[in-house]
Amino acid sequence: MQGKRPIKEPGGVLLVALGMVEADIEAAIETLYPTTSSLTILASKNIAALTKADEVWIYAPLGLRGFLALLRRISWRHFDAVYQPNRKPRWLKYLIWPRPHWHYSLSKA
Repeated sequence: MQGKRPIKEPGGVLLVALGMVEADIEAAIETLYPTTSSLTILASKNIAALTKADEVWIYAPLGLRGFLALLRRISWRHFDAVYQPNRKPRWLKYLIWPRPHWHYSLSKA
């Protein structure tokens, strides 16, 4: 894997890695990284696997204002696709508008 690529705005891919273990995050990055223009990861904590992504957003309990800011950030970025393999939280996709293509598996089908 090469160094960090420029962030594609609007566009790119978001991987929602909330609640995922490090091995699963690494596997997801290896699957998505070569086929995307830029890869952003939303994670609940900073772990070594995240250094392979182009951009990392750490979600921490930020209160209502912080949560709304995160939703705005995802919406305004206009991602080409969002991958959420573990479906946690299940309701996240319903709060993002305009809604990008949302995938619950890493397959490209």
